[in-house]
Amino acid sequence: MRSRFRGAAVLAALPMLIPSAHAGVLNPDLSALGQLRASASDEAGPDRGHPALGLGESELILTAPLNPYFNGAFTFAAHDEGVEVEEAYVAMVRGLPWGLGLKAGKYRLGFGKLGAAHPHRYPFIDPPRAWSSLMPGGEEGFNEAAVQASMLLPTPGSWASTLSVDALQGQAFHPEDERPRLGWLGRWSNAFLLGSGGGALEAGASAATGVDDVDANARGWLLGADLKAAFPVGAAGRLTFQGEAAFRRAHLSDPADTTGRPPEREERAGFFALADWRPSARWNGGVFYEQWQREGAPSSIDRAARVFAGYAVMEETTLIRVSLERHMPAGETPVHTVSAQLLFSMGPHKAHQF
Repeated sequence: MRSRFRGAAVLAALPMLIPSAHAGVLNPDLSALGQLRASASDEAGPDRGHPALGLGESELILTAPLNPYFNGAFTFAAHDEGVEVEEAYVAMVRGLPWGLGLKAGKYRLGFGKLGAAHPHRYPFIDPPRAWSSLMPGGEEGFNEAAVQASMLLPTPGSWASTLSVDALQGQAFHPEDERPRLGWLGRWSNAFLLGSGGGALEAGASAATGVDDVDANARGWLLGADLKAAFPVGAAGRLTFQGEAAFRRAHLSDPADTTGRPPEREERAGFFALADWRPSARWNGGVFYEQWQREGAPSSIDRAARVFAGYAVMEETTLIRVSLERHMPAGETPVHTVSAQLLFSMGPHKAHQF
């Protein structure tokens, strides 16, 4: 009897020996996303016609509500160069008057409709070449430490209008110079319902500025407009049209120039347009066209066209995408590239369809 009493006493004391959970301890949603890529190109060179196979960028995503007012998110990206913090931010989602929202940290900036989206959300495989050429940040995207204030504007009927302003670190405008110079970004987006058929239209305008020559204190500008329309087709289908255009005024600094003359100014523009048809939740296909003025040679117009298709195996945890691109640099031989991508994910953050 005494041994039974002693065992019961130990069991009763166990909760006091184990540290208890307390307020502030979070269990974030944890997701991982990977991709396998294959491609072949007829570009002149020793690798012409030789298919390439490799693991593209992988992501680890953590998201959680920090308290009733704030949400937090981290995205870690792993690639051949190592591991980096792609995004780390906190967003205040309620508690402020007049529909105000706040966001602070490092995140993909919302210049245009496509800017804030991760590439795995595109219906095609690679980001637009025009945007890699025109956007601050290049192929890595317009991604900086920033603080954002946004407001849902009072509008009538089914019109939803949002205005946002970001104060930027500004490093993407002068990547070779580490001296701090703040930049700014503003966006006005508007969403409408198109009649009673389920169609929707979103139109937006964006503007960004930052110092691209620190010595001359020369400020560059980026202006953009975007339009996206989606229409239901059949019982479960959808047809989406999207287009974006951008204009950039930049300064070309020459470190070897000691005359003190103002840096040369360059103005370039570009656009892309796409159509994406989704006959069901698992299939999609479409066409994409883009053109842009080449950096350093604005009189040269480069172009590219793609056809693409995607298939979701059972659900969005596994996506297969294929693409055929014809890249047409001005005055050069066109280059054809065929690509395939397997996207796979675990956790609540899926490899979303477009």
